[in-house]
Amino acid sequence: MEVNLKQEHSLDTIPKIIPVVPTINVTVFPNMIMPLLVLDDRIMNGIKQATQTKNYVLLLSAQESSQEGQEIDTDNLYSIGTIASVMRVINVPDDGIKVLVQGVMRASVQDLMVRDDMLLAEIKPLKFNQEITDSTQALIKNIKEVAEQLSMTSQTITPDFYAILAKMHEPEKIAEFVLSHLEVKSDAAQALLECKNVDDLLKGIYEELSKEISVVQVQERIRNSTRESINKSQHEYYLREQLKAIKKELGEDLVDEIEGLKLQLAEKKMSEKIKKEIEKQIDKLERIAPESMEATVTRNHIELLLALPWGQLTKDNLNLAHAKEVLDKDHYGLEDVKERILDFISIKNLKADGPSPILCLYGPPGVGKTSLGQSIAKALGRNFYRISLGGVKDESEIRGHRKTYVGAMPGRIIHAMRKANSMNPVILIDEIDKLGADFRGDPSAALLEVLDPNQNKEFYDNYVGLPFDLSNVMFILTCNDIGTMSAPLLDRMEIIQLSGYTFEEKYQIAKKYLIKQAVLEAGLKEGDIALGKSVLDTMIYEYTREAGVRHLAQIIKRLCAKAARSYVEHKKTIKISNKNLEQFLGPKKYPAERFERRNMIGITNGLAWTSVGGEVMKIESILMPGTGKLILTGHLGDVMKESAQAAVSYARSHAGEFDIAQDKFTLYDLHVHLPAGAVPKDGPSAGISILSSILSTLTGRPIDASFAMTGELNLRGEVMPIGGLKEKVLAAKRNNLLTVILPEDNRNDWNSIKDIVEDLNIVWVKHANEVMDYVLMPLVTVPIK
Repeated sequence: MEVNLKQEHSLDTIPKIIPVVPTINVTVFPNMIMPLLVLDDRIMNGIKQATQTKNYVLLLSAQESSQEGQEIDTDNLYSIGTIASVMRVINVPDDGIKVLVQGVMRASVQDLMVRDDMLLAEIKPLKFNQEITDSTQALIKNIKEVAEQLSMTSQTITPDFYAILAKMHEPEKIAEFVLSHLEVKSDAAQALLECKNVDDLLKGIYEELSKEISVVQVQERIRNSTRESINKSQHEYYLREQLKAIKKELGEDLVDEIEGLKLQLAEKKMSEKIKKEIEKQIDKLERIAPESMEATVTRNHIELLLALPWGQLTKDNLNLAHAKEVLDKDHYGLEDVKERILDFISIKNLKADGPSPILCLYGPPGVGKTSLGQSIAKALGRNFYRISLGGVKDESEIRGHRKTYVGAMPGRIIHAMRKANSMNPVILIDEIDKLGADFRGDPSAALLEVLDPNQNKEFYDNYVGLPFDLSNVMFILTCNDIGTMSAPLLDRMEIIQLSGYTFEEKYQIAKKYLIKQAVLEAGLKEGDIALGKSVLDTMIYEYTREAGVRHLAQIIKRLCAKAARSYVEHKKTIKISNKNLEQFLGPKKYPAERFERRNMIGITNGLAWTSVGGEVMKIESILMPGTGKLILTGHLGDVMKESAQAAVSYARSHAGEFDIAQDKFTLYDLHVHLPAGAVPKDGPSAGISILSSILSTLTGRPIDASFAMTGELNLRGEVMPIGGLKEKVLAAKRNNLLTVILPEDNRNDWNSIKDIVEDLNIVWVKHANEVMDYVLMPLVTVPIK
């Protein structure tokens, strides 16, 4: 954002209340142009507000006790500052802004206030009396004489400067012109800013110029070997002053800065090769002009290199009992992941330099994948950092930009290592299946180097420009759908599937974790709200329909918020029961008797597996006069369409077994529909469900509505195994479908989940005809009671 440099300023155009921009060790005078770096949110808000209104801010210097990097105390600000016009605002890394301002006029603070997260000041502009007295004329003459002397000996005051000054006659403009070229200490500069009349201001400027003359004269005497004529103390004083002036002239104490960078480098535990490369960069910084753009780029690059945790390793906590205690305390269930972490700790006990695993936690939302990463870091005693890659499409987000580009930054991996501040942190890469790709590259391809144990010992970030060792990092990745991820990326990870929670697991999680957290966040105590098991059962069954517990946590928090309000109003313990639950949470979203409980022709209950868990999927079919076409609707994928075609082919080839006339396949069209048409559906496991619906329609025999089923069908009628067994069975149980038909080939998978669905009746089948024997009923429809 830029404004016109020639805009006119008057008392009428300046608001009475304007944002405040505090400065440290900097005093801006009227007509002086100065760049400022702002990192404080309140100050940035004020500047943004100024650019949208009159473009004015008040620059107030902080007193000497303030230090850069610390939050500025408003009580520590001077009461007189400079009204400035905002000329330009530029965003910079680390969430800050650079502002170019031009002083307009002096002002005193009438009142300081914080409003709308901005620091504001009510101001009174200050103007000098323009009357020119003999004293004023004498001071102007003295200033010009001293300036003329300095122009011949000093590097600060040049002949060109004096030539311009000699032609000026207005006292205030002379003062502003000299101050914009003169280096004055912050306390002296503030004293000049607070002068009550022009004569006092000119006297102060004359004194500062006289001091400059003294310094120049001493410098000249030093160069001419006249040190003997100066006493020792004065000599040392002027030498120090000269040294300070030299450092400032070089640019913000560059000598000390270079020494500081070299000292930091010496303390780093890194290879000699990398150390030499950084030394080259420091030597380069020492040679180039400090105010140049190249110096800024080089300085930022060196500071990043020195901020990286070269050789810093945190000590792993290899106590198995401690790790198990931490993991069990933070998460209920998830035994596969916990076992894998305990295995890793055991290996570390036997072989300290063993490789770190790269785990991919794959499962529906809300099952604890992200929070599990934090628990793993806590159990191991390692630092933790989370990277979210959802929606990232630019390869540079992973590898960084080359430092020659404007605004170049390191990639997210190096940024994570800097923030984690160790070479062996736990880094969680969240939502890796949501990565995109476009003309800027494919981020998933860049991740191959990060996640490959044979390559990540020398990971190369474009900005860093040096190999960086990631081999000690434990990477944990999370995703909802591995089907969208590239095969090479999957090949580098150990996939651990986190299935949806059973009802009992959800109940225990709510009881042990969610309720306590929600009660605490609502400001209640455990005794202030009574929540029984039956209420939790209702909330789990009839207010949520999810694989995880995220929505359950939300409604528990909502319930506690309502309870907190009731407690404030009535000052007594709130008892929640099924009778008054709807008063707090509203109507039930998923009533227990949600599904049609009648045996109907052509309607069957299939089971589907989605990225958010298992679902019961209705499948419908009807016959209508036509030419034998198969119509498929419901947003079906190619695989599911092929399953439907295979089911029709099987039904047609076995029509005689089911007493189906062949003309039904030529004189009628068959329409198969899966409701919820806006939701994409795909996969082969609906084969027997589609076949049972088709055969029911063709035979006129209703389907037993108490059954749910899943299984892939081939043309010989064999029922093939399916995936997502646990999720599908849990979906049937959630919807009170207690008899489930499953492929015989999945019987081995049953042993790992049979304990969580004990009350289900499982029917194992090998052939489609077995399925029809169970689900196709006689021609008379009998409602289920």
